[in-house]
Amino acid sequence: MRYRVAPASHSRNMKSPHLLHAGANVRKLKENLVNVVDAAAISAIETEICTNVAQLYVLGRSHYYFAVRQNNRSWRQKISRLYYAAYNVSRAIRLCANGEYSMESSDHKRIETLPGDFPNKNRYANRLGVLRDDRNLCDYDHTAKLTDLVVDVNEATELVQQLLKDAQGYLKRRGVNL
Repeated sequence: MRYRVAPASHSRNMKSPHLLHAGANVRKLKENLVNVVDAAAISAIETEICTNVAQLYVLGRSHYYFAVRQNNRSWRQKISRLYYAAYNVSRAIRLCANGEYSMESSDHKRIETLPGDFPNKNRYANRLGVLRDDRNLCDYDHTAKLTDLVVDVNEATELVQQLLKDAQGYLKRRGVNL
C-alpha cells in the first residue's frame, strides 16, 4: 500500500490559485505590483485581501460563539475554542494591517503580535500569550485541573469578547466589510 506524504504546510487546504499562496506578505506583493499592473488589478488584490481578513474574523467569531455555548464545566473545550477565536481574530488583524499570513504552527506564537495602533494592544499582548499557554494545558496536559489555568474561564470569555469588539472597529476603519 502506498501512502501520500502531505506537505509540511497546511496551505494545501486552500485551493490554488489563491492570493495567500503568493508569499508570506500580500501587502508587500501588492506594493510591488503597483507600477506593473493597472489600478483595477490593484483594487482586486485589495478586495481579495479584505475578503480573507473578513473570513478569518468570522472564523474567530464562530469559535467564540461555540465556546460561549459550552458550560463552564467543559472548561478544557471552552478555553480551547476561546483561544482559537482569539488566534483567528489576531490573524485577521495581522493580515489586514501588514499583510502577514501563515498557516504554519509557529504562527501561534504570534497571537499577541498586534499592530501598534490596535486598541488596548498592551493588554492583549500580555493576556493572549497566557491564553495560548492555557489552551496548550487544556488540549495536551491530561493531568491539568481547572485551578491550573492562569486566565479563568470567565476572564478568558471577557478577553475574547472585547478582542472581537476592538477588532471589529479596527477592521471596519480599515475598509473591511464585516
